[in-house]
Amino acid sequence: MCEITYEQYKQKGLFAIPKGFTLVDSFKAASIQDMEWFGFIIESNDAVIIAFRGTQSEPDWIADARVYETPFPYMEDAGLVHTGFLTVYDSCRDAIFEAYKKVSPHKTLYITGHSLGAALSTLHALDASLHAPFPQIVMYNYASPRVGNKEFTITYRNRVPLSIRFVNVHDVVTKVPPTIIYCPITKQVWYYAHVKAQMSFSIQTETISGNHSLVTYKKGIEQFL
Repeated sequence: MCEITYEQYKQKGLFAIPKGFTLVDSFKAASIQDMEWFGFIIESNDAVIIAFRGTQSEPDWIADARVYETPFPYMEDAGLVHTGFLTVYDSCRDAIFEAYKKVSPHKTLYITGHSLGAALSTLHALDASLHAPFPQIVMYNYASPRVGNKEFTITYRNRVPLSIRFVNVHDVVTKVPPTIIYCPITKQVWYYAHVKAQMSFSIQTETISGNHSLVTYKKGIEQFL
């Protein structure tokens, strides 16, 4: 599903729907200003899947770099989250929840994403646990950066117990933002932590892009199957 989100982006919204599924909706999001294809929602007889795309464009990289923190806006006292990730997610949130009105609320919702898409899937999993009608929510993501502070991770764990982050221990993207960020201009300090639970593997390709790629992650998760 994560691979298909990149196909969708490269083909300007077009992609092959997997056998056994029907398209509920595709959605765009804005990294800075431009709306780009960022994912889709599909359903089968017993499941709904939403997949988010990772970084592809220059605006995406700018969003990744906006590391100062903002309160998670969809629940009181839920902790702080990465402003850049939240901005992207907020720009597609209304379209996603509108699309959910088209599907049966009795199905399991599966949420996934790679890289930036993994961060968006984390934000959406907590949001959906609060505001979507599905009886069960399952989140699997790949190569996720840190998304919020410790308070956010505790809130997330309590609300989304069926959650797995797959991590290549040689992937630098999973190590950003750093756990502590100090801004010398404003004197502010921001703290980051990973949400649980982590399933790790080790594949060293000798390149940053190779260690982070979906090809590598597909090889890595084979050991868990």
